[in-house]
Amino acid sequence: MTSTRPEVNRPALLFVHGFSLDHRMWRRQVEALHPEYRVITVDLPGFGPQARDCGLVSPAEQVERALDRAGVMTAHLIGHSIGAAVAVDFAFLHPRRVASLTLAGPLMLGRRTGIEAWGRCVSLANEGDVHTALDVWLDDPLYDGLRRHDDLFEEVRNIVLDYGAAHWLGRVTNRWSDPDPFPRLEELHHPTLVVAGSLEIPSFKTMADAYAKGLPSARREEVHDVGHLVNIEAAEAFNDHLRDFVRGVEKT
Repeated sequence: MTSTRPEVNRPALLFVHGFSLDHRMWRRQVEALHPEYRVITVDLPGFGPQARDCGLVSPAEQVERALDRAGVMTAHLIGHSIGAAVAVDFAFLHPRRVASLTLAGPLMLGRRTGIEAWGRCVSLANEGDVHTALDVWLDDPLYDGLRRHDDLFEEVRNIVLDYGAAHWLGRVTNRWSDPDPFPRLEELHHPTLVVAGSLEIPSFKTMADAYAKGLPSARREEVHDVGHLVNIEAAEAFNDHLRDFVRGVEKT
């Protein structure tokens, strides 16, 4: 569907990527949704081909800057993995700028991630072998669902290989408004969609369930036969869930 509304009058969607990735992970969402919505993507500090070392940073401030640069006061925030944690952190800090939250394969601060490769990746990066660290990262069960599709895996691999390991090397450290947000989730009354794949690793399924339980206006959706990269592995299904959700919010 092609929108006839000027861009400034379209509802805004702001996408926040997962760890080791960047704005390119949302290509399928940008292409599908930009005719109807104003679409904004960000690269969080330390990520993306143009990343630089910047010490202690607030990812939520990057979201705020992106909205300000776009001249957008309120947006629907969509976050994947750690990007979901960033979206929630931003909602705590700037609740009036959030129209809704969509949390895909979400990470929750203060919970065990269950990412088996993390410690090995940190060690390898600090030994000077970032390339091997990234290969180990991509071998983690977190990517099992994606590895069933050679073309999709290669696409994501090329994005990950642009990650410079700044967080593993301590060159970028995230600052959060609350490092254990679960007790405060009841403060966030924004309409929320929590989406995860049926093949998601258990720790991330548990975190998705915790968000769905803790957020007062949340609903939980599961996409069949996909893993952590739900928006890439099942782009059409994810886009349908997101489009229907945002349209419902906009009607209220």
